[in-house]
Amino acid sequence: MLSIRQASASDAALLVQLIHEFAEFERLPVRVREGDLLRDGFGPQPKFHMLIVEWDGAPTGYAMFFECYSSFEGSAAIYLEDIYVRPAYRGKGIGKAVLAHLAAMAVKQNLCGVRWQVLDWNTPAIDFYQKLGAEMWADRRVFSLHGEAMARLAESAA
Repeated sequence: MLSIRQASASDAALLVQLIHEFAEFERLPVRVREGDLLRDGFGPQPKFHMLIVEWDGAPTGYAMFFECYSSFEGSAAIYLEDIYVRPAYRGKGIGKAVLAHLAAMAVKQNLCGVRWQVLDWNTPAIDFYQKLGAEMWADRRVFSLHGEAMARLAESAA
């Protein structure tokens, strides 16, 4: 049986493990530690929220999300940073259930939507999202300013 629950500070070690699994799947580097999650997600002013997904009591995945704001819509939205389901549990409707859970949260809070990114090579995920009715914005490109480039630009701030 599927259950989706809010993560708590006691889930930090499990969440780090799941994030590392997801990063390996996406072929991306990862540096997160338990302390990072505890500091930023479970303190007095959380920067993000997380869901733990379980199947028959076994941890099967997670979702990390936070609120963002659309100036054009004049409304907040849920930004889904991560959604991950362990390979052994895929095909059971878990991803759809997590997205439905987030959509229900957005509707209940009168938010304008749920947004996320997907790697361009992950065609199974793209197909899955499109079958749910999600739109892919082909006219947008994601930028990231970090590391040395961010530090150089920050030095130029007045």
